[in-house]
Amino acid sequence: TQVQRLLSVKNLKGAQAALWWNLPILSCLSFSTLFSGLAIFYYYRNCDPVLDGRIKSRDQLMPLFAVDTMGEYPGLCGLFVSGIFSASLSTVSSSVSSLSAVTLEDYIKPAYKKIFKKTMTDSSTTLPSKIMACIYGIVCIALAFTAGSMGGVLQASLTIFGVVGGPLLAVFTLGVGTTRANQRGVLIGLLMGLVFSFWIGFGGPKPPPITLPVSDEGCLRANATLVAESLSLVEDILTTTTTTPASMPAPKSYFWLYRLSYLWFSVLGFTLTLIVGYAASRLLEYFHLADNSQIYLDSLRRQIDYDLFVPPLSRKLRERDTNDELSKLNYCDTTTMVLG
Repeated sequence: TQVQRLLSVKNLKGAQAALWWNLPILSCLSFSTLFSGLAIFYYYRNCDPVLDGRIKSRDQLMPLFAVDTMGEYPGLCGLFVSGIFSASLSTVSSSVSSLSAVTLEDYIKPAYKKIFKKTMTDSSTTLPSKIMACIYGIVCIALAFTAGSMGGVLQASLTIFGVVGGPLLAVFTLGVGTTRANQRGVLIGLLMGLVFSFWIGFGGPKPPPITLPVSDEGCLRANATLVAESLSLVEDILTTTTTTPASMPAPKSYFWLYRLSYLWFSVLGFTLTLIVGYAASRLLEYFHLADNSQIYLDSLRRQIDYDLFVPPLSRKLRERDTNDELSKLNYCDTTTMVLG
């Protein structure tokens, strides 16, 4: 979605200026979310709401914090909840729209032109775009059902982002950071990275994630009912047959990849895609099954498009080509002088 917004700017300088203006605003928003988490942890430092029984999941901490701190102001909690829903829905809708547009431009239109030997009109692209948006919406709903098996909302979102974002970042890195990567090799690396990331991301069984220590010693409800619970404990022991619950498996009994934190999924997917994509590109080029002709401006492969690469690599390529041209000119001058 951000790339589409930047492409709507009239020139490159405008897009760069938009990114620089976006940096401090995005940083402030990111730090505000971090400080909100610290504030929640400090606010409930002596009375964990989950242990106290007020909520059943830690995903409910933020709404509970809003109720506890802003509940005395009428309408403020409702405004907070509506803001959360509007932000999430706008993010999902823009993502679905972007995926539909990318699929239409990069896959449907080229396939249509190759099959029917003509370009799709604007009116004929409406239906395929809506169909793809519907398909991606169904995929999002399906992922929402599987998110229940991935822990909390934060863990689920970071898991999905890690297993997909890591390999995709490697694809862009290969494109802007190397000159030997080709389409087929990068595609092989992307598929390998996605398969591996989805395996370690959604495979199992996995040990529960390690969390910070919490306490309910400061809860008024826990202190008020402490005596009653102690008195009822004797009656429960006399009237109830206790059973020993099955002990949780030791962390080392899990498969070692499943013991990794979900924060490492993006790093592993990025690394594997980068290595496999580059190696596959070189092998395919060696066996003449693919090439890197897409980086050249002409069919004779004499002029590289320097704008495709990161600035350090682009400068290095310019200097190399300039030195090659100077060497050729010096050689021609020397040859002319010798023959003359």
